[in-house]
Formats: sequence, structure tokens, C-alpha cells
Amino acid sequence: MELNSNTAIVDQVVANGVINNSGSQFAFTDLGTGTLPAGTVFTVIDNTAATPIAGTFSNLPDGSTFTANANTYQVNYQGGDGNNMTLTVIP
Repeated sequence: MELNSNTAIVDQVVANGVINNSGSQFAFTDLGTGTLPAGTVFTVIDNTAATPIAGTFSNLPDGSTFTANANTYQVNYQGGDGNNMTLTVIP
């Protein structure tokens, strides 16, 4: 997944039903150098199915955080309308 923190534009996958298989890895690249406002939310996986995302990326459990450049993100697999994967900028 790529994000440009200078423009706040992020890649997004839209899928009807999402299953993260055991061992799947999340790869993240920030193409920019900007500092994003805390509370900014990016929908990374837009799950159009009524069912939630099954499983998590093995290197990014639900609620975990990671830092890229000047920004720290927290993952939520029940974000957006309740069944999407979101990243929220946290202080």
C-alpha cells in the first residue's frame, strides 16, 4: 500500500468479501514527507460485503500501530462502516 503524506492520497482496495490468509503481510510505503493531522482516517480496504474482514495481516494485528516518516498510524479492521480496514493518524 502506498500513501503520499504530502497530498493525503492513499491506495485503496475495494472488494466484496475479504479474507486475510494466515501469514499474509502488510507492506506500507509513504511517498511523501508531510505530517498529517491527528485523527485523519484512510480506508485501505473497502469491504463492500456485509460481513467483516476475516483475519488480519500477520504483521499488523487489529489495534496495532506503526510509524512511517513523521506519522504514526493505528489499524482498525472494523473501521469505516464497520467492516473496512482503516488507518488512523495518531499523535
